[in-house]
Amino acid sequence: MKKAINELLSKKYAPPNYRIYGKEIKEGYAAPCFFTEILDRGSSAETKNFAKGGFTVKITYFQKEKNELDQLEKVDEIKDLFGLIFFVENRKLTVGEFTHDYIGEYQDILQINIQIDYKENTQREETAPIAEGLGVKVTQG
Repeated sequence: MKKAINELLSKKYAPPNYRIYGKEIKEGYAAPCFFTEILDRGSSAETKNFAKGGFTVKITYFQKEKNELDQLEKVDEIKDLFGLIFFVENRKLTVGEFTHDYIGEYQDILQINIQIDYKENTQREETAPIAEGLGVKVTQG
């Protein structure tokens, strides 16, 4: 999942102009850059054979120089990148709510939140052997 998100961003924002980091990097990063993070929202059974679940993708954008117009352009560009369906290998995941906010001490760091929803087939294949015959013994007593 994370690899697919980072690859999608890298297509639009290619290195060396932009770098993409994980949340484990606390210092030594080079701006402009993106930090990506995935937060699991859990899953719940819908039926005997299907569950629904989701996660939130957080993309935080650090600029070299603060520029609100550039931030708003990034919001539109990233929204277009994800579209309505997010592809991860052979799976198609529904892009839900897309929001952005500003974080940091001065509320000047762009953070985009993308809700991704999915349905999962939970039906399990039977692994026990199938009975081929039935023996019945009737007694009186």
